[in-house]
Amino acid sequence: MKIGKTLMAASALGIALAGIAAPAASADTVSAQGKHTASIACSKPSGKKSNYSWGDGFTNVTVYFNNHCSHKVSAGIVVKDMDGALSVQCMTTNGGTSGKKKFHIGADHTVARIQKGCKL
Repeated sequence: MKIGKTLMAASALGIALAGIAAPAASADTVSAQGKHTASIACSKPSGKKSNYSWGDGFTNVTVYFNNHCSHKVSAGIVVKDMDGALSVQCMTTNGGTSGKKKFHIGADHTVARIQKGCKL
């Protein structure tokens, strides 16, 4: 009860208590520093690309895509663990589509890059 009164008083005075007043950032929060992009060239039409962007996620990463190709494109989401070992999760998008897909990567992994094809 005493803590509740202290928090109410601190709140009323505009005093922030460290660790209590600020909400934790969610895994889907993307800062300007944590935004990454990649592109894969289309075979048809010439000069077009399939574009990707993602942020630094903690256990999940959402990959946004915009496929300007007239065909399906398979992209490999290359994930790196804390020891530097790489693995790939595949994402295939239809031509002329855009959207997003959420990937579970685990707490000790990061997305290193997005590449053409699903093999390392």
